[in-house]
Amino acid sequence: MMRFLTRNKVSIVFVAFSAICVSQPDVSYNYNSFLDAIRESNPLACKAENSRAYGQSLFNAARGNYDPLLSAGMESKQFNSSNYYTFGNAELKQPLFTAQYLKVGYQYGQGVYLNPEKNTPSAGLPYIGLEASLLQGLMFDKRRAEFIKAGHYADYFTAEQKIQFNELLFAASNTYVEALFTKKMNGLYAYFTNLADQRLKGVADLSAIGERPSVDTIEAAILYQGRLLDKQAVSMELVKKLNELSVLNPMTGQVALSASHLSDSLESVYLSVLKQVQQAMIFEGSNNPIISQYVSRQKILEAEKRLKREMIKPVLDLNYNFLNTPNTLNYAGFNANAYKWGANFSFPLFLRKPRNEYKMSALEVKNNELETANKQNQLTFKRKYLQEAIHIVAGQISHAERSLTYSKLLLEAERLKFTGGESSLFMLNSRENKWLDAEVKLAEYKLKFIKLFMELTYINGSLNYQLPG
Repeated sequence: MMRFLTRNKVSIVFVAFSAICVSQPDVSYNYNSFLDAIRESNPLACKAENSRAYGQSLFNAARGNYDPLLSAGMESKQFNSSNYYTFGNAELKQPLFTAQYLKVGYQYGQGVYLNPEKNTPSAGLPYIGLEASLLQGLMFDKRRAEFIKAGHYADYFTAEQKIQFNELLFAASNTYVEALFTKKMNGLYAYFTNLADQRLKGVADLSAIGERPSVDTIEAAILYQGRLLDKQAVSMELVKKLNELSVLNPMTGQVALSASHLSDSLESVYLSVLKQVQQAMIFEGSNNPIISQYVSRQKILEAEKRLKREMIKPVLDLNYNFLNTPNTLNYAGFNANAYKWGANFSFPLFLRKPRNEYKMSALEVKNNELETANKQNQLTFKRKYLQEAIHIVAGQISHAERSLTYSKLLLEAERLKFTGGESSLFMLNSRENKWLDAEVKLAEYKLKFIKLFMELTYINGSLNYQLPG
């Protein structure tokens, strides 16, 4: 039995020595500094920033629909020493915010075989013109729709950035406090394992001189082995949680964090949460980025619906150009009596396509309204549940603290009885197990309280995960 225990101790020392020999980053984190490091270096934080930049680029691209457009073309044919034709055209077109264009241009056309329609004076033919939609597109058009939608898309992707940040910080917060809980459990089981080890040695010494029955040595050894297994299981869980923290914080490099790099304790974070929980509970949560995203999408769909309604109207486009009047061979002047105009009219007789596209668009708007109301309802009742749960768990913590106090008192009384020979080792171990259970239960309630606060912060959507010192 003693050789078996000695081998276990050697294994523990070897594992501990190996862990110490691994190079660790020379840095420590509390909760706030850990989240700051994640905001700075986590790839998902950079991805969230890209969402906002994408929305801004989308808006700037839509503004480009109103940039002036310069176009030019030239065509010429020379054959048998004759200029068959030379024709060129240059135009600058400026879109207006409505469905109109202002344009200025210049045409040049000369040649023996040039189409007479394209023939110009030798100085060329400058013109000023206007293109306008008088029915479909007059009140609203695709270009305006894209510009308005792009503005709302910028808000949509800004909300997306906040949603991604909220999810990242929420996940990081939960992982951090779970690591603190496991760190506490590791220390707790280490302490109780050490107690079991000391008791085993004491009982073995007493048994050797006949003061205690030999069966007590076996019972003490069984308790020690159980505590040791529990300690090893918690140590494995702590390694797992520390590696999860290292994944969240790439600033640690290729080396995992150790428990010594966490300057917080579960108790210190719990006390900080107590200072801030009341403020989180009275927060209205109206700025949740999820709802902001739904609102932005609603405005996008309404702009699309307005465009579909505009498409039901007939098309009537007008094109009017003021032309020059040649007074001399090389001089041209504008004259109200020299112009070129054209009109285009079209109208689908049954309107099946535009009417049904408008109906589909109206349904999308209505569906998004319903989804927004449903999501708002979910968040509202989720907040109410979390508020009630926080009150209940706060009460559970008070009861657990009293139970812990009572367990310590009973253990102390049992220890005095055991020393006086009025109790058994079994009863002493039972009282100690009750104490351990009370410590674990209290830590679990505090962890639950902290995680409920983090979830309430997530539902509020304020991104205010910083804790007071």
